[in-house]
Amino acid sequence: MKLLAATLILFFLAGSGASAQKRKKPTRRSRSTAAKSAEADAAKPALIGSTVTVITKNGDRLTGQLLGLTAYSIRIKADNLESTIALDTIASLSFGGGPVSGERANQSISPPRAEFSKDATAVLASFQTLGSSLKPGFDYTDYGRQLAELRRVTERFVTKYSATESFAEARVIAALAAALNDYSWARTIWTLKFGRSSDGTVSETDSPVGDVLALYPDLRGPAAAGNRLSVEKLLAGLWKKASEKTDRAHALIAPPR
Repeated sequence: MKLLAATLILFFLAGSGASAQKRKKPTRRSRSTAAKSAEADAAKPALIGSTVTVITKNGDRLTGQLLGLTAYSIRIKADNLESTIALDTIASLSFGGGPVSGERANQSISPPRAEFSKDATAVLASFQTLGSSLKPGFDYTDYGRQLAELRRVTERFVTKYSATESFAEARVIAALAAALNDYSWARTIWTLKFGRSSDGTVSETDSPVGDVLALYPDLRGPAAAGNRLSVEKLLAGLWKKASEKTDRAHALIAPPR
């Protein structure tokens, strides 16, 4: 799954960039590199590349190859054209390209398995632990420690369910991976404050600030401080983005009412 794999690669790079401030043993570096490669390869659910038929709420029907999936949209290729469709606009989905019956549509968007939901709930508890700590005065070192543990828990979860055939489960995985990426980016930006005559701002040319603003252009306005950007406001914005994604993941595994 291209989008999920890209997301995972980004948060591994963000994490390694943030931790570059610390001294590492060679064995630790090798293990981190191997984990990065393995997780990026493992993050491709088997349904990516399959034929998918989408019927939107306004009655449009589109059949093509599934290219990517996030917590909020899918990307498909049909008639040599790529399209990104918001999940909220989709009435039904089916895989395999055959006729879309009510039974098949229900199967294709069935809720996650009980075991998956149980494991996802445990991962979300780790996200909640970090999120509840993000208050004024929160220590950078404590943040790094909690983030490292969160990364370990999330990577193990993604590896376990990376080959899922479930659309709903793949959406949860994408949401959690993207949330972890937001938290990892925040730590790297926080690191940029150190070793400078810092006024608490960074430049858009500082990595990964430019990547963050490319993905979340709405963060630029609130964080603007002249021709620079407030680190504190960028962190707050990224933490909010992460929280929105974990809320979405929680909603996806919540039992239907």
